[in-house]
Amino acid sequence: MMRDLDNCLCYRLDTTISGATKQESNEGSRLFRLMAKSFSKRWQNGEISNFQYLMHLNTLAGRGYSDLTQYPVFPWVLADYESEEVDLLNPNTFRKLDKPMGCQTLEGEEEFKRRYESWDDPEVPKFHYGSHYSSAGIVLFYLVRLPPFSSENQKLQGGQFDHADRLFNNIRDTWFSAAGKGNTSDVKELIPEFFYLPEFLENRFNLDLGEKQSGEKVGDVVLPPWAKGSVREFIRKHREALECDYVSENLHHWIDLIFGYKQRGKAAEDAVNVFYHYTYEGNVDIDAVTDPTMKASILAQINHFGQTPKQLFQKPHVKRRVDRKPPHPLRYSINLVPHDVRKSSSSISQIVTVSDKILVAGANSVLKPRTYTKYLSWGFPDRSLRFMSYDQDRLLSTHENLHGGSQIQCVGVSHDGQIVVTGGDEGLVSVWRINKDNPRRVRRLLLEKALCAHTAKVSCLFVSQPYMLVVSGSDDCTVILWDLSSLAFVRQLPEFPSPISAVFVNNLTGEILTGAGVLFAVWSINGDCLAVVNASQLPSDAILSVTSSTSSDWQDTNWYATGHQSGAIKVWRMVHYTDKESAQSKPTTSGMAFGKKQPEYRLILHRVLKSHRNPVTALYLTPDLKQLLSGDSAGHLLSWTLPGDSLRGSSSLG
Repeated sequence: MMRDLDNCLCYRLDTTISGATKQESNEGSRLFRLMAKSFSKRWQNGEISNFQYLMHLNTLAGRGYSDLTQYPVFPWVLADYESEEVDLLNPNTFRKLDKPMGCQTLEGEEEFKRRYESWDDPEVPKFHYGSHYSSAGIVLFYLVRLPPFSSENQKLQGGQFDHADRLFNNIRDTWFSAAGKGNTSDVKELIPEFFYLPEFLENRFNLDLGEKQSGEKVGDVVLPPWAKGSVREFIRKHREALECDYVSENLHHWIDLIFGYKQRGKAAEDAVNVFYHYTYEGNVDIDAVTDPTMKASILAQINHFGQTPKQLFQKPHVKRRVDRKPPHPLRYSINLVPHDVRKSSSSISQIVTVSDKILVAGANSVLKPRTYTKYLSWGFPDRSLRFMSYDQDRLLSTHENLHGGSQIQCVGVSHDGQIVVTGGDEGLVSVWRINKDNPRRVRRLLLEKALCAHTAKVSCLFVSQPYMLVVSGSDDCTVILWDLSSLAFVRQLPEFPSPISAVFVNNLTGEILTGAGVLFAVWSINGDCLAVVNASQLPSDAILSVTSSTSSDWQDTNWYATGHQSGAIKVWRMVHYTDKESAQSKPTTSGMAFGKKQPEYRLILHRVLKSHRNPVTALYLTPDLKQLLSGDSAGHLLSWTLPGDSLRGSSSLG
């Protein structure tokens, strides 16, 4: 992908710089304004997180992952990279969000003002900054340890990495440089990876990044003390900072500078926020440049220098309302109260909520997204898979011999409802595409690929379309990760001591939860074991269901729930091993280390919820965090809510 990038840059830059905005229709401009206004309102009301909103704005401004010259730009949010603990209640912990990076110090601000006032060139308009906050070079600087960006970084430097002292090596030093402390040529902001991707901070591929003049070999990025030596803790706390109240209350100032009214004109001048004129969309008519050499020179200059995003707002951006968030039901599980919702005729295998209605799937069934008006059912004597209507239980179609002479044991469906994944008792994981492209609109299942690796019955499946991942568990004590796009084997997690009884992928964090007998484990998307615990003292009290929070604000995502054979629901909190709570708790791990090193997190039992008298076969934490829903093998559906929370709507089982 990266090798093809240079070939498309000239066309992309050509259309952007030549004033494509002049050719936009009024309808297109109106649509942009409506979308921006819609996202702004959702953000202002707390419906989407700061991270999500910034990604929306970048997308609306034409910035995305496919173009290094128009890569998403994110703000530095912290100014403290030296303390042992990061204090998110202290305003001094944060960067000045109402000022550009060049003005984080008074000295820097005065220097750039003097430069602007003393500029005297009739050919070139005044500017404060001779470098930009976002460019292809900055992106490659940050992502030097991550292929394929590593090789692109080398190409940029003529075939080898830049001098070790100039590489991205220390977060504190990078902040000092970008904040103008002793350097007025660096005003770079961040990229989104700083808030979700710990791997880019590690030299996992053992790249030879050279030695600094001090003799120190460049390896992993040096983290601030409050990260406790953990790239995952850095990302977690950094994301927590992005979503905290102080940043939420002040982020609109930064948006004014990057995407808003302070981006151009007198407001930009007053805000000390004027960049070189070539960086602004439509500021140079590239079509009017007839000299090929000059045209190529302008394009190359903008390519390497950086581009200011499309201006989205002409007026000051609205401020986000910071209301008290609803209490997280798992964090406050000590106060949860159970309510009977209804009784189904069979075991409950899945729970979802749609438009304030609670829908459940029975034994050997799974609900079909996105409307959930249908469900898939299996386990029949003819070994078929059947599509059924949810409301009337009417048979819609029957599909036989999907696994030859073998019985289907579990089924997963993609979020868009177009891909069905089946697991059989012969160990095959088969991926099917739903096809209605025929004259009679008959539903057909087309086999995309049969995935072979398990040696025994496939016991559970989870399809995560956001991460393009299929996770399958088997009676052969293995969990395997498959790529949903290429339908290829990705990796096998280390072998478990028991058959796999439950798998779950958190579509927000990418974490993978596994239950194997009484062993509960949390894994990263790349297969690193983050934490593992013996969830019960009774070997027969197997884990049958697992879940975690996928609420969009990223808060409290380190809470988990397991449903057990005994009818118990156990609530867990994951903390770093350096955490005081971890040190005070008695160890409940199995003593088993998955992989080469001990997990760096601990799972601490927070609460045991006892109300079910039968095995807990399904768990679901509602996106609005109003309730934890649980279902058991006898068909009992319970809602666990905090006192004062009304029970959200319910519907009859179809």
